[in-house]
Amino acid sequence: MPLRIHDTRRRQKVEFTTLEPGRVNMYVCGITPYGPSHLGHARCYVAFDLVHRWLEAKGYEVLYVQNFTDIDDKILVVAEEEGVEFSVVSERYIEAYFSNMDALNVLRADEYPRVTGTIPGIIEMVQTLIDKEHAYVGDDGVYFEVESAPEKYGLLTGQSIEAVRAGAGGRVGGTGTGKRDHKDFALWKFSKPGEPEWDSPWGVGFPGWHIECSAMAIATLGKEIDIHTGGIDNMPTHHNAEIAQSEAATGKKFARYWLHGEHLQIDNQKISKSLGNGIGLRQLADRGFSGDDYRYWLLMSHYRSPANFSFEALK
Repeated sequence: MPLRIHDTRRRQKVEFTTLEPGRVNMYVCGITPYGPSHLGHARCYVAFDLVHRWLEAKGYEVLYVQNFTDIDDKILVVAEEEGVEFSVVSERYIEAYFSNMDALNVLRADEYPRVTGTIPGIIEMVQTLIDKEHAYVGDDGVYFEVESAPEKYGLLTGQSIEAVRAGAGGRVGGTGTGKRDHKDFALWKFSKPGEPEWDSPWGVGFPGWHIECSAMAIATLGKEIDIHTGGIDNMPTHHNAEIAQSEAATGKKFARYWLHGEHLQIDNQKISKSLGNGIGLRQLADRGFSGDDYRYWLLMSHYRSPANFSFEALK
């Protein structure tokens, strides 16, 4: 019997076939390391660890890639508050992430690309989008012009940009003066005094959030990949932007299948670092629970169904 999976883009279960027989290229959106990983992160990576293991058990050779967004506005805020370089913050929480995932018996990915190690590829991709008239240079950075490829944006949700602002984590819109249209999103941000900077053909700066994953996925897996995964909060904005810019740049279908994990909630509220309600694995250990205990509890529910955490349920 062929493997069938639910593809977010097609909104239904479909038969799974790969670009190359017997081989799966799989990309999962990783963390932005500006704070401790919480139980919600664990749900995402345990779920896709199971997918990873299942594919290998079925005989596929899996190339599994997970990124770290190690330069981001949120990291810069923490670094400024602490008076340290942004890399100090990102390295601290990347190390903590590995420790947590090891405790949950999550297999290591084959590659962990970082934004700071992919700058040349990001710059090349932005230039390609400019050359193809899908992007333009503004006063404060380079922007992707959504109206240049309206058929590409919103393929995962069919929603307008206004309808998805709530799930954008502050990364859509902004007060920049360089945008021609409120729907457009930043590909490259010109640095302000004290911010990290890399040279580019348009001015010193650093990448916008969305372009990073596209460039890292393409650099490690190629212009077309089999599976792209992540949390459902990434779907409305980040993943829609990834599809638009990637397919505009390459002319190819970016990912054949999209898998999204639902939120983990505490007291029926989404766990989020920005909401300040995250519980870490250390707190589980303090209550006498192991990583395996939590992993088992997570896998009792389907990854596409919301789960509501409580210590009583875990017990």
